[in-house]
Amino acid sequence: MKSKKELRLQMKMIIAAQSAEKQRADEGILQNLMSLGLLQKARSLAAFLAIEHEPDLNPFLQYCLEQNKKLLLPRFNTQVKAYELAPVNNLQQDLETGHYGIYEPAASLEKVEISEFFPQAWLIPGLAFCLDGTRLGRGAGYYDRLLAKVKAPMVGVCHEYQILPEMPSCRHDVKMHCLLTEARIVECTHPAEKPS
Repeated sequence: MKSKKELRLQMKMIIAAQSAEKQRADEGILQNLMSLGLLQKARSLAAFLAIEHEPDLNPFLQYCLEQNKKLLLPRFNTQVKAYELAPVNNLQQDLETGHYGIYEPAASLEKVEISEFFPQAWLIPGLAFCLDGTRLGRGAGYYDRLLAKVKAPMVGVCHEYQILPEMPSCRHDVKMHCLLTEARIVECTHPAEKPS
């Protein structure tokens, strides 16, 4: 089995080769997001804004706002070197370029403590996933630390080519409840403990 470092390098090369297919795949992902009952029923949702290879969720996020769902997005806090969540009501007005050049909620928006407000579902990015729910992040552990507090179902959102047969995992790695790609929605075989 390859190490996480080797897998990250391999996935970055594969991702670079897939850019021409990304738009069509993103459309399939949007259709699957719209059809997932968990997301349709949720009145609150934590999600992400895409970078590089990640699926573009903006059309779905806009739909959620139009449906009056509470939308929380991650923002990197440079002082504590950790992600925090902030509510977004308008994708055009409430976002700014953050520390890593990633769009995120404006600094003027108040952060939300996960202990005070639990989103009913989470959409999670990653470089790769396994069907057992294992997620390969970028290696800094920022998302894993944020997700360690999560009690709601987590949906790993990725392109089909990002699902691997196996990968190493650590004790602190947070597992997804299901994976959603342009081709399918699959419940993970060994998901994190189900929320009550």
